Amino acid sequence: MSGERLSARLSIRCSDGIYTLVNPDAPAKDDVMPKDMSANCKVMQYSADGSVFAWNNSGRVNIVDTSSGKLLQHLPRPRCMALAISPKNTQVATWEHYSSKTKGENGAGTPNVAIWSIATGELLHAWINRNHDNWEPQWSDDEAVCMRLVSNEAHFYNAQDYAAGVVEKCVLKGMSYCRLAPGPAPLKVAVFVPSIKGAPASVRLYQGPKFSQPLCNKSFYKAENISINWNPQGTACLVSAATETDTTGKSYYGETNLYYMAVKDNVSIHVILDKAGPIYGYDWSPDGKEFGVVYGFMPAKVMLFDKKCDKIFDFGTGPRSVVKYSPHGNIIMLAGFGNLRGEVQFWSRKNLNLINQISAQDTTSYAWCPDSEHLMTATCSPRLKVDNGFKIWHYAKGAPVHKSDIKELWGLCWQPALPGVFPERPLVPVSGATAGAKGKPVHFVPAKTQAYRPPGARDGSGAGAATKNLHELQPAENMRGPKQASEGLSKSALKNKKKREAKAKAAEMAKLTSTGVAPKHKTPEQLAAIATVAAASVTISEGTADGTSQDVEKRLRNLNKKLRQIDALQEKQTAGEFLQQNQIDKISDRSKVEGEIAELQARLNSS
Repeated sequence: MSGERLSARLSIRCSDGIYTLVNPDAPAKDDVMPKDMSANCKVMQYSADGSVFAWNNSGRVNIVDTSSGKLLQHLPRPRCMALAISPKNTQVATWEHYSSKTKGENGAGTPNVAIWSIATGELLHAWINRNHDNWEPQWSDDEAVCMRLVSNEAHFYNAQDYAAGVVEKCVLKGMSYCRLAPGPAPLKVAVFVPSIKGAPASVRLYQGPKFSQPLCNKSFYKAENISINWNPQGTACLVSAATETDTTGKSYYGETNLYYMAVKDNVSIHVILDKAGPIYGYDWSPDGKEFGVVYGFMPAKVMLFDKKCDKIFDFGTGPRSVVKYSPHGNIIMLAGFGNLRGEVQFWSRKNLNLINQISAQDTTSYAWCPDSEHLMTATCSPRLKVDNGFKIWHYAKGAPVHKSDIKELWGLCWQPALPGVFPERPLVPVSGATAGAKGKPVHFVPAKTQAYRPPGARDGSGAGAATKNLHELQPAENMRGPKQASEGLSKSALKNKKKREAKAKAAEMAKLTSTGVAPKHKTPEQLAAIATVAAASVTISEGTADGTSQDVEKRLRNLNKKLRQIDALQEKQTAGEFLQQNQIDKISDRSKVEGEIAELQARLNSS
């Protein structure tokens, strides 16, 4: 992996075996990496730095050096279905389906998870893990520690001496998930405990070597499924908590909430999302200082947040389910894969402008190339058993630079590279079908979604076609005009805007009533309307002058009721429940409500 212009590798696993291509712009078979034409290659795996490659061809697990293609080791694990390589490439872990038919020395089943030395092929440690979930051992970056999850406990081993047994434990009743943080020592780990007998679920961050007191703790009730993703530096993590069902009945797909937790200063924040619906995906930037989230009922919204969970940029709405930073962080990809039609957009992170857009239909697998210039999209089996194959795209070209049809494609992956191996290159102008004047991308116009009409009701000219849009798509915030900016507000934001406008009108009427001076910048029609309303308000106030104290007491009762509602909302917020934007605004008005109560109480006491 040296030279002026490095070339990335793409490894393919299919019904014809395993092989590797080199040079994304004009892919050719790699002569260095070995080819295995076995018809049943079950799994393949690169190391984190890309210097080691391992695969199982149903005969044995082979491990090679990617720079020379030299065989480093082979392991007698023909049934291996999953592989994991340690950060420094000294150990490899294998997992195979557990079978109770084969008995070990103590009468129990034979261990199905094993850690091996790559240099010697020696079996270092083995245990039983019946399910594929949470099977993978997790190493610290310096390979000083290896962690694995057991019932209610996380066990920590000296990765250089497994024979010494467990050297440390993190014990929590009900623990079902844990993730070791990347980055340098000291060791940091996030653990999840689901709700038990009415008690709230919780995620806790610990720092080794002792795990008696958590650095940070977040409790919430709505959490049946959990995922924890650390940023690349291991200083903060995003926690996605989801339920199978929505108790409010608003969604068929359950409820999803996102939380930000930081190691420093005991920070835990509920990430406020201003559109109701599920969270489809999120991704950390390579520098760990921001993250993107795709959320809300379709058309989904995409938003960038900083490490304080404040909004950076709103990409608007569209048929999207994926947000993914390039390895250098200079390009952000937004896409709608899975059941969506495969629209892909590339945005510049520097100026947050749209670079290009492509269409990659039927995509079931995707990945950025380490050079941050190419994207791989693929249709794989068994997700889809027809039209299998892959495409390689350049972010600035409208058509794929390479397309390959494969009878049965099982998986493919780029060879990883450490930061700095591929230099970051300046963005180039768009070319091809999507290029407009001066190499700029054609302005993005989403395809209109129309109501279904049977073929017999259509004709070639489009007469009789349905023209009613099912969804109104909101463009990115830097593409909106003044009218679009106001129309893009959420329901709660529009409601608050109307309240502010009504308050301003009331202030204008009060000024006209007390001083007789009309507000500035009003048309004659507006002035006449304000005068009419003001005259009516004067008549009403004269008729109710005797009941002033009653009005104050009534206002006090309403304010105290509002204060109780704010207290209830704050309790829900503390418990981790999702609040709408208007509810959050109501909580922020607490000091104003309390101040008005104190003022009215003083007026009553003085009278």
